[in-house]
Amino acid sequence: MKRLLLPVCCILFSSCASIPVETKTSFFSDVPTGSILTVNQPLTIAANEVRASLQFSKQLRIKDLDKWEPYCQLVVRTLVRKEKHIPAVDFRITRVVRDEEPFTRLKKSRRMMIASSDDNLSSLFSSNNSYTWLIKTYMYLESDEYPDIYRMVCGQVWDGYTSRRLYMSEFEEAVGDFISIRASN
Repeated sequence: MKRLLLPVCCILFSSCASIPVETKTSFFSDVPTGSILTVNQPLTIAANEVRASLQFSKQLRIKDLDKWEPYCQLVVRTLVRKEKHIPAVDFRITRVVRDEEPFTRLKKSRRMMIASSDDNLSSLFSSNNSYTWLIKTYMYLESDEYPDIYRMVCGQVWDGYTSRRLYMSEFEEAVGDFISIRASN
């Protein structure tokens, strides 16, 4: 009986052990062109603005956006003096572009940005030689019904040595139920 008990216990314990599964992290910028971006709930662009801003699964005014946290903005071409409503609609993603730009609007920062004569940007730092970047992804959109809506911009500010692209899970947290993406095959 004792001879049988040891192998049975080993089999039982080993069947409970989990095998670590390696998961690949997907980046928002890896969405293939031809995918569909769907506005699931109507969005509002305030008067005299061209962006509907989303962060923390809520729609926010541009002035309330915290660029140090993941955010997304649906952008229109035309500036109008009254509120503009974006209905629930599908868009084709025609192009995906990654970008990074220096960012200096830090709270309590003494950093200052200057533009040189050859259009390159330079930063002057007080005593800190770290760099701050706004890492963005532009998704260019196309719709026969709403040609004025032409892109979605998502991003986040990072210190230079820790900067990275936005994860798909962070995009989903930023837009909540307002927007979803169906990748093309």
